[in-house]
Amino acid sequence: MTLQFLPATSTSGRRTDDHGHGTRFWPGFSVGVCAATVTGALIATGSLVADRVASVPLFEIGGTVTLVDGSTHSDTPGFECEGDRGYDDISPAAAVRVTAETGKLLAEGSLTRSVREGDFCTFFFTVPDVPRGATFYDVEISYRGSISFDENEARSGVHLTLGR
Repeated sequence: MTLQFLPATSTSGRRTDDHGHGTRFWPGFSVGVCAATVTGALIATGSLVADRVASVPLFEIGGTVTLVDGSTHSDTPGFECEGDRGYDDISPAAAVRVTAETGKLLAEGSLTRSVREGDFCTFFFTVPDVPRGATFYDVEISYRGSISFDENEARSGVHLTLGR
């Protein structure tokens, strides 16, 4: 007489494999691994594409504006002097704008410090992230009107004088 033994069935009604593990684990695990692989592939593809997209090269315009008359002492840290008597807008809060010859705003910076040189007050400014490739770059301090420079001039430093 031959006896056959069947594997024990779970009392909870859950199916198990030969090792007593639930059989629902592997399909769920496989789906999770596939989802992680697809997500990783999409992220990698996105960063490769972003690296290949042509970005506009940028440069920084730095320079000075010397106020010949109409300056006074400044209480702002880093600024020895600021505009006065009709030049009140030339102050630590003044914006420095760079526009293309078309009038489109390309970048905006600020006055970074000032030094007194006798009766003169010289302000230093920086305009970061200026896109290359414009025919002319118009630099304007506050609302004083703009002066045009080609790219080489702008890259090598802009030096302006205001007054007299």
